[in-house]
Amino acid sequence: MRKAILLNIVLLGIIIILIGIVFYSQEETKESAPLINLKAEKVQSIRIVRENKDSIFMMKDTKGFWQMATPLNLYVNGSQIERLLQILSESNYKQLESDTLDLAELKLNPPLASIRFNDITLAVGDISPFDNRQRYIQIKQNVYVIQDTFFYTLNNDALKFANLSPLGNAPKITALKIPGYELILKEGKWTLTSLFNDDNINTSADAISHLIDLWQQASAYNVMPYLANSPSQGKIEISLQGKEHALHFLIISSSPDLILAHPDKGIQYQLPTSQSEKLLHFPTITKLEENQ
Repeated sequence: MRKAILLNIVLLGIIIILIGIVFYSQEETKESAPLINLKAEKVQSIRIVRENKDSIFMMKDTKGFWQMATPLNLYVNGSQIERLLQILSESNYKQLESDTLDLAELKLNPPLASIRFNDITLAVGDISPFDNRQRYIQIKQNVYVIQDTFFYTLNNDALKFANLSPLGNAPKITALKIPGYELILKEGKWTLTSLFNDDNINTSADAISHLIDLWQQASAYNVMPYLANSPSQGKIEISLQGKEHALHFLIISSSPDLILAHPDKGIQYQLPTSQSEKLLHFPTITKLEENQ
């Protein structure tokens, strides 16, 4: 009888311990509320201020695409915006006792940088001396230590935020002029004017459609400042649906990379050399047959 009672007591003790372990584990893994009470989809503007760099102001247009207003007038790479918006959902942070802190020592007064989502501003300070993966930030009077997954993006030059598509977001071409060819969309059909009279060049409807698709999907791997007065190898003019003015590019180089300058924006796009032949020329009949 006593053995049974003793066994029951031991089992009860084990159960209590297990319940305690489960409860403790749940408390340890419980996440804090998001750092900022603002949903990413509600953000309409972002302003970035950094030490010794141009301030950047970006806003969402009526179609939901992000555009930079200053210091350059450019469409923005959406992946860069997503990295910044991740701050809003950050739940791995620790709030510090603000009254005992030296904000200047934490490089929060003045801050190394600040980012403003709509009307909410985060001041960004130094990395933590206890963990270089964490960084100090301040929101109003509150100071936090937060995982540093954003400062590299925050500190990028303005051009690093540029959309890598020379034509912007979801472009629909209505006219294309490249050296030797002019294409115009009329009543849903493409008309072609060519300076060349070569039976080996494939200017079929499929080839035209393929060329237009290539331009609409073109993506650079680098965006650089435009060097004024750079020698040009030709001009490109592209009209887009819904845009009042055509885009004008200069062909700065076709090899080893295809470099398209956009003087109106003060930038130039660097595309892989493989794009040069595809974007500037129609395929020959021989090449088309070989690819089939």
